[in-house]
Amino acid sequence: MLFCSRFVRELVFEERALQPCCNTHNIVVPSFSFAGGAVDMEAYTRHIASVAQEVQKQNPQVCAGCPDLVPLSHSVCVPKLRFAVLSLNHHRHICNCRCVYCDLWKPGQHPRPIAILPAIQSLYEQDALEKNCAVSWGGGESTLLPDFEATGRWLREHDYFQYVHTNALRHSAWIDEMLSTGGGKINISLDSGNAAAYARVKGGDWWNDVMASMEKYFVAAITPEQIDIKYIIFEENNKIADVEQFFQICRRFGVVNVQLSFNFLEVNAGAVSEHSITAAAYFMHRAQELALACELFFVDAPLRERIDRARGKFFQ
Repeated sequence: MLFCSRFVRELVFEERALQPCCNTHNIVVPSFSFAGGAVDMEAYTRHIASVAQEVQKQNPQVCAGCPDLVPLSHSVCVPKLRFAVLSLNHHRHICNCRCVYCDLWKPGQHPRPIAILPAIQSLYEQDALEKNCAVSWGGGESTLLPDFEATGRWLREHDYFQYVHTNALRHSAWIDEMLSTGGGKINISLDSGNAAAYARVKGGDWWNDVMASMEKYFVAAITPEQIDIKYIIFEENNKIADVEQFFQICRRFGVVNVQLSFNFLEVNAGAVSEHSITAAAYFMHRAQELALACELFFVDAPLRERIDRARGKFFQ
């Protein structure tokens, strides 16, 4: 019998749907139609209860193959849902970067992002948010949304911690304020350590703009722990020299938290190369040398084992 705690702990807003998780494992995620406005929690709870039953029956059409499913010795009834995490991905096709490892920004028929604040307020009014619920702004690029600041202010006023994923191409005065008041953290996928590598990976000559935004964010932050800097390793930036230049930028800004991830397209295709694994091993080794906290961002156990082997072979 299988179950996933995300069913009852997390709520993800997609463009026109609600889900219990993000589709990072390239499987079919149970989806509940949603076009904005108030969330019908009674209907969504019934939906999740049905999903949980199908998963416990090991229905091959529901969450099949997901590594997050865990075995249970008994069946689980879905209780009243109160979410510990909200992930806002309703704007995933709205972005001002052109990252070569991502196709979400490419032209297509995508609906206009919903106004997210009414939906969040409806959850609050239905007592569907844990007191310490954390809100993650995914993307796309949240700072482009017309209601980003208003929603962020409401969340801060109600003491909900925010984690904003941003490319830092466009500086946000609201992010400055959020950081300076301790209302949240940000994550910047830099993926490079100089202007040439940035343009190659991110799709444009915006390095100086990003450096300027980062400088303002680090000045605004109460502590550097509020800013995570991420490096997504793939074929365009997996040279050791590329990774080392990234760490030189981290030293320049006083970064204390770094994240390592891989290109999801390569991960889901089973195509993460040995060059990328070696670069990841060096990344972890160098972070340890510099006494930086290093988080592996959606790196599964088989990839971690490959990294550990490469680290033992090359960087002991």
